[in-house]
Amino acid sequence: MGDTFDDLVSNLSSFSVSNEENCAVSRIDLYKTKTSKQDQETRRSKFLDRQKSDRQKSLSVLRNIEEESESAKKTNPYKNQLMLSEWLQDRPGDFEENWLCKPAPVGHRTLIVAHKGRTESYTKNGYRTASFPSLLPGGSNSSRSSYSLLDAVWCDTSQSFYILDLICYRGHPVDDSEAEFRFYWGATKFTEDLPEISSEHRKNKYPMIWLHSTNCDEGSLVKLMGQKQDFEVDGLLFYHKMGHYAAGTTPLVGWLKPEMLNEVLELNLDLAATEWILRISLTPSRPVTTPSRDSNDWSSPKIQS
Repeated sequence: MGDTFDDLVSNLSSFSVSNEENCAVSRIDLYKTKTSKQDQETRRSKFLDRQKSDRQKSLSVLRNIEEESESAKKTNPYKNQLMLSEWLQDRPGDFEENWLCKPAPVGHRTLIVAHKGRTESYTKNGYRTASFPSLLPGGSNSSRSSYSLLDAVWCDTSQSFYILDLICYRGHPVDDSEAEFRFYWGATKFTEDLPEISSEHRKNKYPMIWLHSTNCDEGSLVKLMGQKQDFEVDGLLFYHKMGHYAAGTTPLVGWLKPEMLNEVLELNLDLAATEWILRISLTPSRPVTTPSRDSNDWSSPKIQS
């Protein structure tokens, strides 16, 4: 594998959306200034088309490894590397066929970087919040030669990381792979290669739990809403199956609060019966030791009540 860790971090920047699309506007404001369904659908189509050229651009960047690596050293390579969602304005026309859903915990969005025998967590703005050993490839002294990157949520109450997405595993980048494959591969690796990573022990300071996805037909969503989660649910993330992992805001990932599902998705779920709406939180098992400088956010800073 000729790619290096620094090259991968540099490559992520090449997938960023424009400044106009990545501006810091609150999710509440984005929802209030609701655009038309056609507008969001049109932008999704454009993003899917642009992925083809972006893939070629990424390969071009890899062919200029030395130049990109030197450029990355002059800036914070971990800043603004997370993929952020838009409010889901309406039910997509291909919702049941081409979308996947994941419940998102209340917590802090985090970029996990396992490299050179240590695992580090970074906020959306690139601030390092912790350095610790983990069972991730590259995350401990036993696997110093490898590296991994993950998109996660840090939960204060359970002192755990919940993994939303896989960006790179054991030195193999998958940011230019479709979401459906990334979710399948991530779930497989966590189940088969890392069965002990969901527990705390000497070589894995903080539990890391893979968040499984579900299809978006009404039956699957009804089943998902009926499942008891071991975390307080903040909302649901909807991923287009063919979307690549791209830094910045993308219409290929949508976001809704649980109580908004029926109205936006034209469903008839019994929301009053789900524990998600009741907001049952876990009791902290120990004092919080990993503070974050950022609020939890999915598209931009969360409004605090």
